[in-house]
Amino acid sequence: MPIDLTKRDGVAAAPTGGRDGRRRRHAGPLRHRDFRRLWLGAGLSSIGSQLTALALPLWILDRTGSPALAGLVATMRLVALFAAQLPAGALADRRRRRTILIAADAGRAAAVAALGLLVLGGQDAGRGPVLLAGALATVEGLLTAVAMPAGMAALPRLVPRRELDAAVAFGQGQSYAVQFLGPLLGAALYRLQPAVPFLLDGLSYLVSLGLVLTVRRSLGGGDRGGQDRLRAAVADGLRYVVGSRYLRALLAWSALVNFATAGIAFVLVVVAGRDRPQSLGVALAVTAVAGVAGALLAPRFPRVPDARLLRVVTAMIVAVAGGAALRPSPVVMSLCTAAIALVSPAVVVRTNARVLALVPDALMGRVQGSLFLVGGCLYPFATVVTGWLDERFSAAGAMAVHTGVLAVVLALTFLPGLRRPPPPDAAR
Repeated sequence: MPIDLTKRDGVAAAPTGGRDGRRRRHAGPLRHRDFRRLWLGAGLSSIGSQLTALALPLWILDRTGSPALAGLVATMRLVALFAAQLPAGALADRRRRRTILIAADAGRAAAVAALGLLVLGGQDAGRGPVLLAGALATVEGLLTAVAMPAGMAALPRLVPRRELDAAVAFGQGQSYAVQFLGPLLGAALYRLQPAVPFLLDGLSYLVSLGLVLTVRRSLGGGDRGGQDRLRAAVADGLRYVVGSRYLRALLAWSALVNFATAGIAFVLVVVAGRDRPQSLGVALAVTAVAGVAGALLAPRFPRVPDARLLRVVTAMIVAVAGGAALRPSPVVMSLCTAAIALVSPAVVVRTNARVLALVPDALMGRVQGSLFLVGGCLYPFATVVTGWLDERFSAAGAMAVHTGVLAVVLALTFLPGLRRPPPPDAAR
């Protein structure tokens, strides 16, 4: 049954005529009170998470001197985050999404605050407190996995359909801005007092919790009363994804492009860290700024057909990566990653908005969980593979391999599912 996202729970498309209409168009999705509050809460909690992501391995290294243990704790959280995506997506459809977001923020605030207190009071150099810190970080990762599909699935209820592109772009821009600000703040706060980043992260979740509590609009979920078994609910979501030619092709495209671009970013880290360590921070900052600019420009991209946009942007990324493979110096790699960050939001915003408009609300959480899991399934292996390629061959060899992967990605854009995506109101 088609879903009309231009009007949800009393939200209708805003008028576009006259001075008021121009002002509303300029404000974009932020003029919607509930979207604005959830967007702000997500941004604050993301900055807090960046603080913890930087401070935790530094604290473990300071206490134990073991890079392997620091890497193990980070991996534990990442594995938990990915492993929980499918059941988290089913939960986002079976339970009220507003309740899920509230519970997730409360639980994450408690876990990270306990981590901060552990750091503040622990002076023992043994591994017991470190393993406890890893357990708390894993709990935070699990709760983040629960919150992710619920928050994304709620988005079509907060803005009219014609503003989904802009709403997704605001999320993309926020992500890049957090990548820029988070490490800078985290390093400074850790030097001030190692516990401060963790305590501020806990506070950010409390602020996000307060903002979620003020949301008035229904965020959906819970339509089936939770009576279906979790396994059956997950299977229903997977069947929907597998049965959609568009979603199957999009998942393959996403998994490969995420792997390749993450590998290219690691090549930048390797070559800059090896040749010009002082330039790495500048390069990452330039990439983050380019990503913010790309996200802001994405909704204004010429309204070419989705398939053509996907093909053109992917071809641009292949060309940029191929050029960088010829001479992967720190400057060239910085320009390469910045260029990819600038153009990729045009596709990410359009495809995410297409999925939000296509998928029925009753399945949205499960589809989002599948997209998070499958689309990012190769991402954790990108740095390991890239490091091996660099050692076995060279940075140029690693870039050549990633360029080849992107060439495969470009070929995928000619698949029927991506060449002829379904119209937005083709939801089943």
